[in-house]
Amino acid sequence: MKIQTIKQFSGLSRYESWASSWAKKDDIDIFSYVSTMCNPEDCLVFCRLLFPDFFVSEGAVILSAKYDHDAFIVWLTQFNGDARAVEKIMNHTHLYDVFAGCMDEVDDVIFEQLAEVIALSWRLALKEKFPDTKFSVDVSNSDPDYGPTVTFYQVAE
Repeated sequence: MKIQTIKQFSGLSRYESWASSWAKKDDIDIFSYVSTMCNPEDCLVFCRLLFPDFFVSEGAVILSAKYDHDAFIVWLTQFNGDARAVEKIMNHTHLYDVFAGCMDEVDDVIFEQLAEVIALSWRLALKEKFPDTKFSVDVSNSDPDYGPTVTFYQVAE
């Protein structure tokens, strides 16, 4: 019995283009693509997005890469001490920003699927690092002009 961790990918135009160049298509798979086309260093660097470091301040858990103490205090004041509201704002990550340097045309379905994978990995990382705290990790794509986003925040028990 096969148990999927993540849904089957769709819209992989680069992979499909690469796969179509092979005479024996049954002999290749996603791991063949990784072996041929991906650099291990890029994969390792990408793990920082999948499994980020966190910064804890006044009970709030913030992505370390996004933590700025002065901004944190401004948001905390604006939200009357509501750390969860601050977490939602400061952890809000636009995938279009993450891949701002990508010059290739990328279908939105790729960003949507990637947002789901990032959300899954953040859930795992948060559960590992904060086992006694419940978090909500949300994916949204409500702003069609600026694509999928992922954020997380603590949930009251």
